[in-house]
Amino acid sequence: MSYKDLYSEVKKRKMEALNKKDVVKAVEKHGKMLFIDGKFEKAKKIYKEIYGNHDLIKRKNLSDVVATDFSKYDVVLVGCPGNNVPTAAHPKIRDYVAKGGWLITTDWCIRSIVEPIFPGYIRWNEARTDDAVVACQVLEPSHPFLEGVVSEISQNKWQKHTHKTKAEEFRWWLENRSFPIQVLNPSVRVLIKSFEIQKKWGEAPVLVEFNYGNMGGKIIHMISHAVLQKGGKKGQYASALILTNILDEKVSNRMGLKKSAGPQYTSNWESPQQGQQPQYTQPPLEDQWVAPPQPTTGQGAQGNYVTPSNVGGGSSGGTGAGLTGTAQIQEVNPSSGNFSYGDKCAYCGYDFGDFTGKIYRCSSCGAVYHENCINQTVNEGVCKKCNNILLW
Repeated sequence: MSYKDLYSEVKKRKMEALNKKDVVKAVEKHGKMLFIDGKFEKAKKIYKEIYGNHDLIKRKNLSDVVATDFSKYDVVLVGCPGNNVPTAAHPKIRDYVAKGGWLITTDWCIRSIVEPIFPGYIRWNEARTDDAVVACQVLEPSHPFLEGVVSEISQNKWQKHTHKTKAEEFRWWLENRSFPIQVLNPSVRVLIKSFEIQKKWGEAPVLVEFNYGNMGGKIIHMISHAVLQKGGKKGQYASALILTNILDEKVSNRMGLKKSAGPQYTSNWESPQQGQQPQYTQPPLEDQWVAPPQPTTGQGAQGNYVTPSNVGGGSSGGTGAGLTGTAQIQEVNPSSGNFSYGDKCAYCGYDFGDFTGKIYRCSSCGAVYHENCINQTVNEGVCKKCNNILLW
């Protein structure tokens, strides 16, 4: 399948099966992306095939990056290796993201672009992979960047050619000496991982993203490349979906577009195969109040759903008078006897082993949070463990 056919198929599926026709049309008319070519990231092969308006800075013209007006682009992709991007352009790239721009970087750019410009979030773990094709697992199928990926790659048309992976997995090509991603900051979200990469080269992340600044700026980094020369059609299709989803989401945010899943949008995690852990989505609190889900085994018959007697608590007194109680945010003294650095953050799931910032606790349930994670949790609404509203 040519790249032209690949991205035509992605566009068609988004408009017909994923109910994103309005988004695709908006990107075609208003979206703009800049590709900065790399020696190993062959962006010139795809930049004309993706719907939207796109520019390319070729490798021989990388000095032009310094004079480029990044502000007119929704998304900028810097291709591997990134070490030929002039250092004089680094402050411009940082300012672009700090003012709300989205930056995609690939493979060796973790060392040449991300670490020097946005230190303290992710880094290369100093290992070098072989030239290999590895199975990848989607961690956050509902994340906007992964919208439709699992449902699409789980279609029967992909399975007959990809017997070496599960229906919801795809294979990702690692360039010879690709750089594994080590997460330093708990605010970094790992969207896709690979057990094979972790087993052989020490780190699992394949695709990560994190926010920068307070104006909506974001960095998205992936091991290997957006243009996958190997890995099979399924992996190439997944990669094309992800790349276009990022542009979709940025333009949707800028224009205030709302998306909803179409009637044909189905996903295999809604009907998990035998032996797989189902993905649980909690119903709205008002639905739980009227008709709480009835557990069939264990002690859940009393404590796993909301009732008038167990809602509330925290600093509000736990009377059950309202659907959602409140809880105080308390700073944790790590030297106290009731905290362990091996505890897991309720927001990101990571422990506190290498964390040097402040640590906070929910007074109601005792859930602990990294400093960045408690701020994210407050912005989103309630404690991730007890569903009480968190108050400073």
